[in-house]
Amino acid sequence: MVFVLLNVVLYWWVSEHLASEVELEIVGTLEAPIEGMELVHEQKIWPAGEQGYKCMRIGPFSTADTFSRASRSLINEGFGFTRNLLNTRELRNFRVYLGPFTTQSAMETAELRLAQQGLDFYEFEDKEGSLLSVEGLFSDGERAGAYVAKLKHIGIDAKARSEVRTLGPWRWLEVSDVVTDERRDVLRGINWRDAKVQVTGVPCT
Repeated sequence: MVFVLLNVVLYWWVSEHLASEVELEIVGTLEAPIEGMELVHEQKIWPAGEQGYKCMRIGPFSTADTFSRASRSLINEGFGFTRNLLNTRELRNFRVYLGPFTTQSAMETAELRLAQQGLDFYEFEDKEGSLLSVEGLFSDGERAGAYVAKLKHIGIDAKARSEVRTLGPWRWLEVSDVVTDERRDVLRGINWRDAKVQVTGVPCT
């Protein structure tokens, strides 16, 4: 009988002791900082700014020669890349202008008249001679014609004409998997031999 009683007391003591340890362990866990509880895959999705971009865009290259040289430079440095080419296209604008002028004095008189009206203008060299281009270029012919009529109404003998400019071709190189600052620095340190070229981080496409 005494032996049975001792076993009951021992069982009761062990059970209470283990329950106290479990309770302390749970409380300690709840007091842990939240930052330390995030999962490994969750830690990887915090925004990293521009350094988070894994691709770098280089360009635009103004000539096929510099484009080709740059491609070889990337190959020599061990970069993988793709070539992007935007074909040429024509852009049609309309210029409102004064001139050409037969004398320098006539041109100066026109400049003074435009300045008195508070209009923006600049000198533009053309095969016909020096012109005064007024208010930049217009993308719409009707708006340019209406502006000419407005100038004539205040005594300024303006004209309008259509001009076509060829844009492009534009060439870029896109480098993928540039995941370290050291590799970014290598790209920015290459002499691309083209004043238009910039190296910028971009999302991979």
